[in-house]
Amino acid sequence: MLLKQFASYVKSNRNASSFRVALWLGSEDEPGLPAAEPNIAPEEPEIVEGTGLAVRPVGRPDGTLFTHFLDGAQTARRIGFYDYTAPVVYGFIGAVIRKRDADRHMSTHDKDYRENLYFSFAFVDPNDLRKAGIEPVDVAVRGKGSSDESEAHPLRLQELARSAVSNARAEMERDLAERWIAGSRSDEWLCWDGSISGRSGTSKHPRIIGVIKSHQTQYFRAEEQRKVLSLGVGERSSVFQPKGYGWSPVYSWYLRLHPNEGRDIYFGLVRVEAAATPETIAMADEVSRWLLAERSPLSLPDSRWDRMLYPIRDCEQYLKSIAPSRVMIEASLAGL
Repeated sequence: MLLKQFASYVKSNRNASSFRVALWLGSEDEPGLPAAEPNIAPEEPEIVEGTGLAVRPVGRPDGTLFTHFLDGAQTARRIGFYDYTAPVVYGFIGAVIRKRDADRHMSTHDKDYRENLYFSFAFVDPNDLRKAGIEPVDVAVRGKGSSDESEAHPLRLQELARSAVSNARAEMERDLAERWIAGSRSDEWLCWDGSISGRSGTSKHPRIIGVIKSHQTQYFRAEEQRKVLSLGVGERSSVFQPKGYGWSPVYSWYLRLHPNEGRDIYFGLVRVEAAATPETIAMADEVSRWLLAERSPLSLPDSRWDRMLYPIRDCEQYLKSIAPSRVMIEASLAGL
């Protein structure tokens, strides 16, 4: 484990005296790190199905053709500081594709994981760690000699480190998706927990479907957004193309998986992504029925069960089994 290697380095190397372990011993969320801010897309999306945004019933689910499921996970925990100012963050990232056979048994089709230390090279020289066999990741926006003093704020550097961990996890997921593409058959479909955009290979593949559970980005203005939020269970929006982020083009639509009467407006609501092709528009109802079929069994006791498909929860449980726990992280650094 990387942290045991790091602990050994700190104990035995006199050049490491400026590293100070300072574990956060409260809740799982560390202080001072803001959640992702809600935002409105810079450009309104283009409606590619019909003449305007409409509510469309998709029909009753009658099975699913999804055979593979992709998800990723990350752990980002501040483990200390260098010279009192630069936070050092331990990051673990993992991704897995789980395959479901004809008997509905799940097995691991492909996986990847790694761990790194993340900090700003503008404030910490990484060479001693490299000599000890530890390859850290630079999180600074600018290099040494930067005149931007705001980058020296410990909470800002900590935020950059956690963003770097998140970006690395997303890249790992895309790598796994591209490996799946290279070996997939024409009767296999991949359901991906997250956006399929970012690389043309994954965003253009006709049998990859992305399911996004979070709604930080609002794509429509108020009147149109009311139609999205008023969707009933088993209803979807018209297909649209998101604009303004520079990602590979995709088509998208909203789908309500569970009724939200008396609950939050986003309860049971997901956004679906698929290749930007006429075939996607033609299959939007069918793909939506597959996703409705994947609701059973419920993903309890996960708090996001209303938006999480059960095979995706299976991926998350697998990733949780290989990721270091908080207790393991703290035990590795005990005594420093």
